[in-house]
Amino acid sequence: MRVFLYSAIGIPLLIADAVLLWTLPARMAIRLTPTQGLILLFGALAYLCLHFLLRKPERMYLWAHEFTHLFVAKLFLRNVHGFHITSRSGGKVVIDRTNVAIDLAPYAVPLYNVVALLPVTLVARGTPYAREIYLGAAAFLFAMHLGFSAEGFIDGQPDVRRSGRIFSLGIVLLLLMLWTPILAAPGTHDGFSGLPVFYREWLANGMEAARGLPERIRSLLPHRFL
Repeated sequence: MRVFLYSAIGIPLLIADAVLLWTLPARMAIRLTPTQGLILLFGALAYLCLHFLLRKPERMYLWAHEFTHLFVAKLFLRNVHGFHITSRSGGKVVIDRTNVAIDLAPYAVPLYNVVALLPVTLVARGTPYAREIYLGAAAFLFAMHLGFSAEGFIDGQPDVRRSGRIFSLGIVLLLLMLWTPILAAPGTHDGFSGLPVFYREWLANGMEAARGLPERIRSLLPHRFL
């Protein structure tokens, strides 16, 4: 019953995600130069080459994944009975009780990207090419997070099965999209100060696209169904 109810919530959430995802690239393109866009692309491609052609940094990802479980569990005042990272069995955090936030936090929070925000914001601001270096590294780390998170959903990890894959995917996609402008902010010309305007205009674009969605669907249907 729990999975059924969560899935019923997840379906409209996924539709909203699709609308926001459709409008996100155009909004991001306004904040980034063509050169910065290429740097993001090359950073992501560099990780994909590492992942598929060389060796997946599985242990690196597991530390972030399990530590995020641990950190969020502590925020909810859960008792942590064990924390394990092994090459044979992967990672595991043993807690007394879990919830949706604890289960999905490692997928929805790209921890290495969040950690990278601090030094680039405080230290590297005046460094030549700091923005470009940061964007390339951020794209690399974000691609790693997306790759391993996708594997978790495809493999059906218990974290995502407890609330159903539909709901879990809807929540994770939404939060990752909300993270994207923040993670890109140090590399943009208006930085963090431009985020309120970005989110406001992105939401307005999404609502406009949603209003036009029924007409788009009708235009794709054969005439006999109209």
